[in-house]
Amino acid sequence: ISIFLPLVLAVLTLSSVSDAVKCAPDGPLLPRPTTLYTSPKITSAKGNLKALLDKATSGQLTVPWTVPNISFSVAFTALNGPSPSTPLFEYHHLATTNVNGTKHVDGDSQYLIGSISKAVSDLLLLKSGLNVNDLITKYLPELKGDNTPIEWDQITLKSLGDHLSGMPGYLDGYPEIYYLVPYFQALGFPELPTSEWPPCNVIGLNKGCSKKQLLEGFKKSHGMSAPNLRASYSTYSFTLLSYAMQVATGKNYSQLLHDELLVPLNMTNTGPSPGNDSKAVIPSTDNSWGSGYGDNVPGGGLYSSTNDLTTLLNSLLSLTPTILPRSQILQWLKPTAFTTSLQTAVGLPWEIYRSQNLTPAHPHTIDIYTKSGAAYGYEGIMGLIEQYGVGFTVLTAGAKGQEAQNALMEAILATLMPVVEEVTRDEARVYGGEYKGSEGNMTIAVDSGPGLRLTSLNRNGSDIISALHVLLDGQSVSYGRLSDELRLYPTDISHEVLPNHKRDAESRGKVLVEEDWRLQYDTLEEEIKSDLPRMSEKESMCMGWAMGDAMFYAGEAVDRFVFIREKDGGRVVGARVPSLRLNLTLSS
Repeated sequence: ISIFLPLVLAVLTLSSVSDAVKCAPDGPLLPRPTTLYTSPKITSAKGNLKALLDKATSGQLTVPWTVPNISFSVAFTALNGPSPSTPLFEYHHLATTNVNGTKHVDGDSQYLIGSISKAVSDLLLLKSGLNVNDLITKYLPELKGDNTPIEWDQITLKSLGDHLSGMPGYLDGYPEIYYLVPYFQALGFPELPTSEWPPCNVIGLNKGCSKKQLLEGFKKSHGMSAPNLRASYSTYSFTLLSYAMQVATGKNYSQLLHDELLVPLNMTNTGPSPGNDSKAVIPSTDNSWGSGYGDNVPGGGLYSSTNDLTTLLNSLLSLTPTILPRSQILQWLKPTAFTTSLQTAVGLPWEIYRSQNLTPAHPHTIDIYTKSGAAYGYEGIMGLIEQYGVGFTVLTAGAKGQEAQNALMEAILATLMPVVEEVTRDEARVYGGEYKGSEGNMTIAVDSGPGLRLTSLNRNGSDIISALHVLLDGQSVSYGRLSDELRLYPTDISHEVLPNHKRDAESRGKVLVEEDWRLQYDTLEEEIKSDLPRMSEKESMCMGWAMGDAMFYAGEAVDRFVFIREKDGGRVVGARVPSLRLNLTLSS
């Protein structure tokens, strides 16, 4: 949770040097790894993971699911794969009790994906060109009314997509099952004539609702909360989004899905249910494979495969995406609401988990953006960790698949992510070493902490690191004492540069790229004596994000550093420190 105070009054504090390391910025702390598909360390980790899953599916390990009843497919993907649909790791298992559907499970096998459909629908919303801040009543004026329990004229398209509309998760009728009425009555609910039941969507009593019936039902339904008060999960909000997109584009949901995603990304095993029985993973237990979801498809009625979802993830993780502008993807991968847990948040429509120990040897905050989904007999989850350019998918078929889904996801991340971190650090070692120039020098280290550590910086014999401490500590506004550990972090800002004398010769004629990095001013709190009550959480405030550009010299930010590197992940040949007018070459 962030606490915002005016900067003039803010005391930007951390409790110790080690805490300063913990306050690394959001996003990548080092350039995202690009050699995972060829890394021997990853190859070894994949072998270990396969061996574990082999033991799990053969009964040699205790697992929280019934092995004979659960089929599953898992995939983990990363940047620079041989093709968009090729995962870095995959594993597939067909339950021994399965009779119907495919007899061989692979990356093209089809599963119902339930509410993972919501992430697809929100992507369609972003691609549609609609203003997400438009009110839903602009497109569906039928929802307007003087006495509607829900304030539809306060609900935007975005709030429908990120669970902040306050509208109910379901509509009167769905998901009621009329066969269960005697059970409810036995538990004390009153006996009612069928005329008391909704006119549609009651399973076992009547048909699904038409669009007109749904909109009439929404006008009478009661909200979960006032709009934008808190996140409240809703499936039917995505039905309304699909209606709005159809009004704006003239295409129904299936047409938009086909034209905007399935064809451009070549996702041949994804679509509105029902799918292809011959490719389907159909569990032996009760399930809804083959069902038509009608207008409920946008909120939970798609089928897909791990290969197709890998393609989708790679389209979002790409540093040069075509599915959406990269800035829009990064904006999409942000929370829009918090939950009562400090480790979870909600997005559009992401379920976000903030891990502190996913890479135990180098602990730091890692945001995992996921979307889980369930259909009758199916459970699944899709997720991505943009900080590393990796993503994963777990799809299961069989009763109580959530136990398998959660265990498999944790096993994949716990096994692979520590190694992904190590490979990321290995790749970043090209930045380490001594940089020399005619007027100064700089030393960069890749140590056990986040980012790159600036261990020395000198100009004409002056110690610039000591100067930074003097300058920041001497400010009239108290920022706290600058940490002894100064670290640089990538900004994802870079551009090609023209050939430059000696560096061009050293780079053997290769195209050079200048990468902007920023030094983060991490500050430490001095011991304060006070008998007044204090906030126990205050020591954990990470406010380095508010101190960018805190000092300038002759028009250049003191915290800006530029590395010169060969394009496409080549070696680093030099660096610039603009505020010091230093041009440095990395010693070989």
